[in-house]
Amino acid sequence: MKDEDKTFENETVIDFKRAKDDRGHNDLERIIEKLRMSVRDLMMINDKHRSMIGKEIEKNINLEKEIKELKQERSNYYNVS
Repeated sequence: MKDEDKTFENETVIDFKRAKDDRGHNDLERIIEKLRMSVRDLMMINDKHRSMIGKEIEKNINLEKEIKELKQERSNYYNVS
């Protein structure tokens, strides 16, 4: 009997530490802080994606240049032979 759960069906358990700071679902300060943190996180992700996309664009440009040079070399090789 000692280890049994002593809560009853209609009993309400109140966490006083949380209730002291909790202003309910209308706590605008907490909601605003969560939104600010979300926006900050999204901005960081956006910056990372921009830098990754920039690197990929640079790679593509370099590859296009290399392909153009290889085509020119191939053309020169076949025209000389």
